[in-house]
Parts: sequence; structure tokens; C-alpha cells
Amino acid sequence: MQSRKFMEKNNPTHTDNEHDIIIAHPSYEVNQTFMSLGFRETVISNNQPEDKNFYIKSGKDISIHKEHLFKYEDKTIIFHEQDRILLRVNDRWDKNKIVNFITNKEPPKELYQEIKQTMKNYIEFQREAIYGIITAWIIATYFHRCFHAFPFLFIYGKKQSGKSRFLDLLERLSFNAMKVKGVSVAALADSIDGIRGTFLNDQAEELSNKKNTEILGILSDSYTIGGGKRRIVNMSNKSRRIMEFETFGPKAFASIKELDSDLKDRCIEITMLRAIKEYSYPDAYLTIWGDLRDKLYRLLLTRWHAVKEIYQDTGKDVSHRVKELWRPLETILRLEDVPDEETKEIKGFFLESMQETQNELSEYEIELFETLKEMVKDKGKETLTVTDIAERLKSDYATMEEKEKKRFHIWVGKILKQLSLYDKSAGRKDGKRAYEFSYDRIENIYQRYKINNNTMTIDDHCSSSAMVSHKSMPDNDPDHATIEMADLAEDTGIPEKEIEI
Repeated sequence: MQSRKFMEKNNPTHTDNEHDIIIAHPSYEVNQTFMSLGFRETVISNNQPEDKNFYIKSGKDISIHKEHLFKYEDKTIIFHEQDRILLRVNDRWDKNKIVNFITNKEPPKELYQEIKQTMKNYIEFQREAIYGIITAWIIATYFHRCFHAFPFLFIYGKKQSGKSRFLDLLERLSFNAMKVKGVSVAALADSIDGIRGTFLNDQAEELSNKKNTEILGILSDSYTIGGGKRRIVNMSNKSRRIMEFETFGPKAFASIKELDSDLKDRCIEITMLRAIKEYSYPDAYLTIWGDLRDKLYRLLLTRWHAVKEIYQDTGKDVSHRVKELWRPLETILRLEDVPDEETKEIKGFFLESMQETQNELSEYEIELFETLKEMVKDKGKETLTVTDIAERLKSDYATMEEKEKKRFHIWVGKILKQLSLYDKSAGRKDGKRAYEFSYDRIENIYQRYKINNNTMTIDDHCSSSAMVSHKSMPDNDPDHATIEMADLAEDTGIPEKEIEI
């Protein structure tokens, strides 16, 4: 309301047609008409220092605006400042470099290669493709408002494996980055809504704490722009107020423990190992970071139109959530003309990571699918009980103790119900509840959960020499996997009465 009154007072030719007005976010805005960045600077007013916001607008031209309301073409632009405190300009971009850019609006050349080579001076990754995917991710943070979804990073490893160093590198280079330990509603509001920045969470194992259940849900939803706004009640200093803030934006989580599965399957997982050689630390005072951020901002302001166009044509050979998460990275790789072979290696690593993080079928569930298909393939349909399936699935079923059989039945029943594997209930068979299964239904559901359904496989994207897991060294992997009762009994969320044995 205040902005409307200000506008009417200062723009007497304005009409009440709301289509003539664009209400923009003061920190970072991308729309069909223009994109803009906002910063805060200290100026002298009446012989006193005073903080003022200014805005860099990129549309048909690139210009600086000092007022939160101005005319652009046939539109009135209002930067909706509210209580948002913008980043201080000198913390991210030198004002003199901004002025130089306005007079020379050329985009930087070969920025991808420059950032990738710089990272190699400060951190060790296990695969060459990781340097590429992280470089693309850093550049993509500047364009994240051009995308419908954005992949998170899960930085996983033991203590002193380089996780904090990695986050420090991301803080130096990512868009409007803010690094925090622990998570609070205030931190989310300041970094995600206030400055539309990159949220870097050190010691993210705290997210597993039950007190953070609500925040975990907010974070899990925030990988898409459709994740929407959140309205929550914030209690602080004995006061109660409603907070509304946006949640979408780039995020990275560093942890010594696994993340919650709902959050993890939005992530590219990078497992860190202690470096063999000594690397220089990426101290904040080094001039290289300011120089690279200058180029990143220049790239954003000059190439955002191109990014939006490229994005529309990405993700052609992947599907579902994997497609959503890959498209921003593919867009940047194409924008920067990364060679096809390197892009192929990066995509191979990305798909491999997706197999680690997506909520796909476990080896036990795959074996259940294969067993069911084998049982019904001859006739196409079969009426089976949980006991029928358990006996076929477990070769030593007959010698199992009754308690063990019970646990195994519960697990089988849970998966049958959870994945809706049967067509319908079929009365009773041998005194037990029976279900009708069809081969077509089982195969259809199986294909839905395969990571590479209707996509190219990992082998299509990287050479065999690169197919070394980024998770750990081979000697840490088990030699073989067998179905153990302890593994199957971890989650018995379906009550026994729901699946009668």
C-alpha cells in the first residue's frame, strides 16, 4: 500500500492498470522484461553516513538506479524492499568494477575453465568430473532464477576430509552466499528470501534432530521454484509474529552423517577424502575471489537471456526429478561451450550420484520384483499369499525360526502395499489372505522406479575407466550382498494387521 501511494504521488501519469506495474525483489529479480541485482552501500547524507540501496537493471540496456521505483519502457518497476537488508556491495562486488562494467558491457571469456583451474589450487576431488560439475554448479547459482528447479550439494565425509574447505570455496564464489552452522528460521529468511542467496549449511547432521523436522520439510520442498512461500509463526524475545518467506534457491549441506532421504534425493553427493598433498587455504582476503565474482556478475547481467533460451532445450535424454536437477548444469555447460567429451564425463558422474541419492529400489526390493515376475510370468496372472512369496524369495525359509519368518512376512507385506504391487485382494487361499498379481503391473511399477528408465545409461555418458565410485575406495565396499533379517527389519511401518499372513 505504501509503495502504491508513493507511486501515485511521484508518477501522476500512472493508471490503475496492474499490468503496467512490476513488483520486483530488491536483491535479485528475473522476469520476462528485465533482470536486476540490488546492493546496499554507505553514502554520506547531511554529513552523516547512511545506508542506501541501489539497483543494476539489465534489459535492453544495463543501467544503475538509486530509487526503488522507476519507469522502464511502458512499465513501472517497484522494488519491494520491506524489511529486507541487502548485501553490502563491497562484500561481493567492488563498486568501481561495477562502474567499469557499465561503460564496458562485455561478457567474460572462458570463465568456466578459469574457475575450474582455480579450484584445483585449493581442493582435491577424487574425479576430474567433480571439478567440472562443481564449476557448473557455482556458475548456475548466479542464474538460478532462470530455472524451475535447482540441484543441492551433499558434501559427505569424515572429519578433516575437506568439507569445511569446500564450503568456504563455495562461499567465496557462489551467488550471494551465506555459510551457517545449524539451521534456524531466521537464517533461512535472511539468506534465501532476504538476499536470494546460496545457503551453505555446515554440520548439517543437526537436521536429523527432531526439533528440526519443520525446517527439514521446508528445505526438502525448496529445490523447485514451485516449492512456494512459507508462512510460519516465529517466537522470539517473548513475541509472536507471522513470517512469510520464499524457500527456493541453491543450497549445499556438509555432514559427517547421511542426510534425511527426502532432502538427499534433491542432492548431488560429493564424498570427500583427506587430501594426499597440502593445498593452500582459500582465505577470504585473496583478490582472486573478488576478480572471479566480478566476472560471474558480468556473465549474469550479459547472458541471462541466453541462459533462459538454452534452458528450454535441455534434459532431452533424462526424465522426472533427475531431469529437473540436470537441466541447470547442462545449460551452463552449453553456455560456456564445454567440450562434448568433458560434458559426457560430467553427466556420467551426475547420473552416478543420482543412483546414490535418489529413493530408488534397494537390492532387496529388486530381488522381490524379480521373484514376483518369475512366479507370474507363465500365466500372466497368479493368486498368491505373502507366505507363497516369502517361501520363494528366501531359499532357507523352511529352516527359519517362527519369529524370523514373522519379520520377513511383515517386510514382504509392507513392500507389496507400499508399491501397490497387487491388482486386487483375492479372498483367501489355504486359510491366508490372498492377492491377485499380474506380470504387466509388476513390470510397469518396476520400470517406474528404475533410475534410467527411458534415459541413457551411465555407461553411455562415461568411459569404463571413469566408472570408479565417488563414494569410497573399493576396499571399503562389501564383497557381496545378502538379504539379512536385520536389514529387512529396519522399518516395519505397516502394522501386521494390514497384511494378514
